[in-house]
Amino acid sequence: DLKARVAQLRWHHSIDLGQGIVTPGQDNSARKLARLNLPASLAGKTVLDVGAWDGFFSFEAERRGAARVLATDSYCWNGSHDWGSRRGFDLARETLGSKVEAQMIDVLELSPEKVGLFDVVLFLGVLYHMKHPLLAVEHVASVTRELLVLETAVDMLRCRRAAMAFYPGDELGKDATNWCGPNPAAVVGML
Repeated sequence: DLKARVAQLRWHHSIDLGQGIVTPGQDNSARKLARLNLPASLAGKTVLDVGAWDGFFSFEAERRGAARVLATDSYCWNGSHDWGSRRGFDLARETLGSKVEAQMIDVLELSPEKVGLFDVVLFLGVLYHMKHPLLAVEHVASVTRELLVLETAVDMLRCRRAAMAFYPGDELGKDATNWCGPNPAAVVGML
């Protein structure tokens, strides 16, 4: 029974699986999607979703007609912590009849040789988890052909110069996996 399988997993994204079943995610990806202003049609485009977790944005890219979608993650899919595993992504992909590809790979391992080049790269909610944010942006940019969409938590908003807060503990959201909070000038500078 699909409802029972969904209930057994910890979900981050709320994904409409059809048949009146929506995964009980913790975030509001639909609201984030509206703010991102992604093209309504991705027909013929290749899309890379970095840090895909349950795959909400991967499946949305496929729904918008992308010719190929690759979902990547490492931290959330490795199953060594309480964030879950790839089981939610796999269940959603199976239920949706999706052709989204999946690869467990760290952001800092991304390269054209390992994953190829993509027309659109989604780097959503990942940058602030990076110990080496500029290096992460360089790796993501190296696999981007046309459009890189970066969404991140920001900090240091009163500072006009490019600046970044460092979180050695759980200062951001009581989450010790959050390492940095760049201000908008720093994000633009890294890009």
